Amino acid sequence: MRLLSRAAQSATRSRPVQPAQRRRRPKSATVLALAAILTGVALLAAGGYLLWGHRVAQREEHRRDEFTAAASQAVITLLSIDSAKAKDNVRQIIDNSTGQFRDDFQAEAEDFIKTAEASRAVTKATAQVAAVDSMTENSATVLVTAATTVSNSAGANQQPRNWRLSVDMVDEGQQIKLAKVEFIP
Repeated sequence: MRLLSRAAQSATRSRPVQPAQRRRRPKSATVLALAAILTGVALLAAGGYLLWGHRVAQREEHRRDEFTAAASQAVITLLSIDSAKAKDNVRQIIDNSTGQFRDDFQAEAEDFIKTAEASRAVTKATAQVAAVDSMTENSATVLVTAATTVSNSAGANQQPRNWRLSVDMVDEGQQIKLAKVEFIP
């Protein structure tokens, strides 16, 4: 037995000892290719994020423009009263308004019409500047400056009068309507 064990020992001694397998390092071309792929993916992700942000900003700017245009038109409608067409002017104001403002204006409409007809005057308004103060998904507070000129039946023309208004506008789906008016001193 001793003989066998010595034979086995000599057989193992005669085999060359192999070093433990070393970890193979990736070639530089592989590392560069992986880095290029990761950089490309990162650039695509950044580009997608920037494009998404740009579209959100464009949508917001478009909504801001819609609210500004609607507020300017609402102020012109509100301030432009012709004594000969007072009923039509009041109907137009009511049709383009909503909420508590509409309810309050509608309740006082007859008195407003009588006063306008008795004045025998024509008031023409122009919106000069409008800007969104704050905005949500379906409403905005818009600051508007306007000027009105009044002419009466005697042919007298008054100097333009300037107004500053804060108007709340609400998008009711198919139309943006006037919800609140506040005159700013």
